[in-house]
Amino acid sequence: MHLVYKKGRGKQARQIDPTSPSYGGCFLFHSDFQQVTNYLQFPAMAQPNIIIFGETGVGKSSLVNLIAGTDVAATDSGSAGRTFQSSAYDVSIGDTTFKVHDTAGLDEGQGGSVGNQRAIVQLYELLRKLEDGVSLLVFCMRPRVKGSCTRNWLLFWDIICQRRVPILLAVTGLEFEEDMDAWWGRNQENFAIKEMYPTGVACITATRGKRRRDGTFSLDDEYEISREKVRKAIKTLYRREPWKVERAEWFKTIVEVSVNVQKGKKEEIRNCRTELGSATRELIDRKLMTKEEGEELAHALKDI
Repeated sequence: MHLVYKKGRGKQARQIDPTSPSYGGCFLFHSDFQQVTNYLQFPAMAQPNIIIFGETGVGKSSLVNLIAGTDVAATDSGSAGRTFQSSAYDVSIGDTTFKVHDTAGLDEGQGGSVGNQRAIVQLYELLRKLEDGVSLLVFCMRPRVKGSCTRNWLLFWDIICQRRVPILLAVTGLEFEEDMDAWWGRNQENFAIKEMYPTGVACITATRGKRRRDGTFSLDDEYEISREKVRKAIKTLYRREPWKVERAEWFKTIVEVSVNVQKGKKEEIRNCRTELGSATRELIDRKLMTKEEGEELAHALKDI
């Protein structure tokens, strides 16, 4: 695991310190040293909530099982094994018990459009209703970076969580790489271009592979290495003081006041109009969604 303390973004933010110590094969990045001490210095006041999110089929439930060390989440292929709503599991890492939330897949629609709006609503609702707040986001994805990855990342980390929650990027499906960690070296700049700045990165496999005749599995070694990476990253990165997710501004009401004077009497006239809020405006301005998609999503989220 490489600890890199850096300020700023762009080229400066993308540099990795090659002299940083290795610790479990996971890359950790922090935008500010004081932020790191805030994460690590204080004991957790409540059971930390870890949110695993991403598209369907990227291995979110398998990642839960990897972290837990046992099969607690269903991972069967087909619709019967898909996660349609969030499920929570207690997972102990060292002396800390985390509440790990497996969430519905944020599917991509045709032509890169917003697909499963219901899953977005469910995830936002989960984040809003957690009384103890959120301690860590884990974005799970396959090695190919799609447009929907960028949209989902920026929607939940940038806009909804306001970058107040550390985010771990867990890249699955790397079991046949000669060096799983080399994937990040090849793709790091692409993430920075897309303004996706993970607090930490774990390049892993979430499968044990085929069962051998002796009862072992073909990817046992890679699986155990991956498990150690993710567990160490979670224990290192999570916020000791959880962030309570506030309601985003999907719409705002503008009140215009005018005064009409007739025959010496003043009459105050109020006109109200509704405009797109800052959160919706950001989705549209950053081309994460079309105006129609942004407005439709805003209407679905505005009362949560």
